[in-house]
Amino acid sequence: MNTKSRFFAFLFLLAAFSASAQREETVLGERGWGLSGIWGGYSHQYTTYHKTDAFNRGGFFGFEFGKSLFVGWTHFNLREDIELEQGDNRRFDFRFNGGRIGYSFVPYKAIHPMLNLELGRGRAKLAGEGNDDMFVIQPSAGVEINVFRWFRIGLEGGYRFARNVDYVSLNDQDLSGPYGQATLKLGFSWGRYHKRTDYRKNYE
Repeated sequence: MNTKSRFFAFLFLLAAFSASAQREETVLGERGWGLSGIWGGYSHQYTTYHKTDAFNRGGFFGFEFGKSLFVGWTHFNLREDIELEQGDNRRFDFRFNGGRIGYSFVPYKAIHPMLNLELGRGRAKLAGEGNDDMFVIQPSAGVEINVFRWFRIGLEGGYRFARNVDYVSLNDQDLSGPYGQATLKLGFSWGRYHKRTDYRKNYE
């Protein structure tokens, strides 16, 4: 079983477990954290690689829990190879595959804030130096707009951290950088949003 198959198997088991335990009492209060939706979509990202403007595009798919937490898989790649500003203008390509974790605050609001974290394997291709695998972490923050119950638009900004870059002419900082991203999210969320129960007691 390859890495992607194990990841989807893990998501399936997590969804099955959550569906069987819809509500759980914790020290933070009682709230339904069961499976509440399934979503997928497309992302369009503007960023830079070694001071060179670039556009990434990709997609994602995953499961929603408790109306707020998203756990899934994501990928993106350069729309087309770019020429890095290195004097000889060598061709460069980049791809990413990994996990995606997100959290939406007050998701029942038409416009609400969200946080996302993507992490996994990045693969670069640089003319003259071949392919290079690295670890990539992308935290981001932004807002999500509920256009319809089955369609949402996300606008966010973040930073890409690339680690373990082994090229002679490029390092971690060269392939790290800020980005702006727009997402189109399609799917369905069922049930009602449950606020945390207030258990304050009257001791008079």
